[in-house]
Amino acid sequence: MVDDTEHRELGSTLFNHTWELLETDPRTEDEDLELLLAAAASRWHWQHVGTVRHRATGDWQVARALSALGAGDLALRFAARALRSCELEGAGGWQLASAHEGVARAHQVRADLAARDVHVTAARAALAEEEDADDRAAIEAQLADLTDHD
Repeated sequence: MVDDTEHRELGSTLFNHTWELLETDPRTEDEDLELLLAAAASRWHWQHVGTVRHRATGDWQVARALSALGAGDLALRFAARALRSCELEGAGGWQLASAHEGVARAHQVRADLAARDVHVTAARAALAEEEDADDRAAIEAQLADLTDHD
């Protein structure tokens, strides 16, 4: 059985590993599978010990992995779940901006650029409330990655 400490450690380690795989370019087919499994496993561990915000971040990361793999419909499902959680929790700043970025990215994969742009605008509005420059810069870079390819 996995205890709470192990859930936290595994959730965090898998989250970080997912980021490493997202930044790997190009990825092999096996790395693509590993990306999806690591993101889902991280989310699963946080389900057991995390807060609503941890779970929302996990849903966002699963959406990000799915978007990277071209699975726009499923990515949108997870991204929308992350956004709903953030809105219900009253999250703002970088976390709300990140959730909108996830929805925007899923829409981009689905080739719905109008819907993407709605969420990019919402993400930028949420970022305007973020006081931490590093958090703001991280999300701004993700948003730029979305819109620089038009």
